[in-house]
Amino acid sequence: MIRKLEISPATLGGARGWARRNTWMGNNTWIANTQTIRGILEGEYGRPKLCLKVFDKLEENQEPETFEWSGVPLIGATKVQNVFAMRGLAPRVYGIVLLNNERLAQVTDFAVEEGTPNIKQAARVAKKFGISAYQLTKSERDMAHYIARSGKWRGKWLVDFGRFYFANPKAYEDRLRRHVGIYHKKPHNGKQGYQPCPEISIGGKRNIEYRRKKMLLDSVDFHGKTVLDIGCNQGAFTRLAEGLGAKRSVGIDHKFAKGNRELANWLGYWNTDFLQLNLPKQRGSIAKQSGIKQFDIVFCLSVLGHAGGYAPWFPKLVAPGGLVLFEGQGSDKQETYQRVLERDFARVEWLGWIADHGRHPLWRCWKGK
Repeated sequence: MIRKLEISPATLGGARGWARRNTWMGNNTWIANTQTIRGILEGEYGRPKLCLKVFDKLEENQEPETFEWSGVPLIGATKVQNVFAMRGLAPRVYGIVLLNNERLAQVTDFAVEEGTPNIKQAARVAKKFGISAYQLTKSERDMAHYIARSGKWRGKWLVDFGRFYFANPKAYEDRLRRHVGIYHKKPHNGKQGYQPCPEISIGGKRNIEYRRKKMLLDSVDFHGKTVLDIGCNQGAFTRLAEGLGAKRSVGIDHKFAKGNRELANWLGYWNTDFLQLNLPKQRGSIAKQSGIKQFDIVFCLSVLGHAGGYAPWFPKLVAPGGLVLFEGQGSDKQETYQRVLERDFARVEWLGWIADHGRHPLWRCWKGK
């Protein structure tokens, strides 16, 4: 959730006018937004035009996870900020980094003076998701009045999330449980999904740890790679890829992208994207919405039968030298899949049958350079 990043103090200080303390960014924070820093962050996170929101130094021997922003944990305030960001009301945070082993910083969009605050909508979001602020004063009265403070806005974006927290995290997590628990055919009781999510105590029909071993994922280097998960369901492998070090991780499914974003944010996978697309019709929107034309690693697990079948558009999504984890549908198609995979990829490795939900053929494939 928190990764280490080394940037020289001189680079962090930046040129005059780029790195500065601002009241609109909250107490004890400043923005580092030089061209050099933007380049470093693009290399780390695979996105342009990012900046660092830098906080004061950690106390001696303080664990980064315990750091507080105006009385609330920074990690929790970041999750709140992204709830607002998903609704166009705040800069999105893509990660938290430990800078030079001494201070934390958010990796975030840079807020510019454009647009006007939508205070009413922000107040509605706070109410809907049970978001409050630490130690509201009599003059602030309630969250609507607190959010309306002009110093908290930069153009159309609410930017100061110090003191913000989920007043009822259990209720919010219950929303996520309902989201995960609908991923299988009816009738269902909302307590088991198609994929499990053990972090919120939801089981599933798929066994992710078994699949991880069967696909030999621990032998794959995800660091610095772009990853696509076609038919991602609720995003178990999309999130797993980010956890294993992927630079960017993108999941596609024909529905439920909004809930997947909420879940990934809650679990701390902030650089993961979910696109709601109908394949193959909307395959051109993958590059348009993600900014990535070809991916280094592609998961395609028992899904192409729901997307018009195996077709030439699929291997085109894989970058030269890239890896595909491919699961077919139905034992009777093993030879057919083998032929087309050998046609489209330079190296094809048969991994056997995967049998946690039915019995499907499984391969690893590498594209030629």
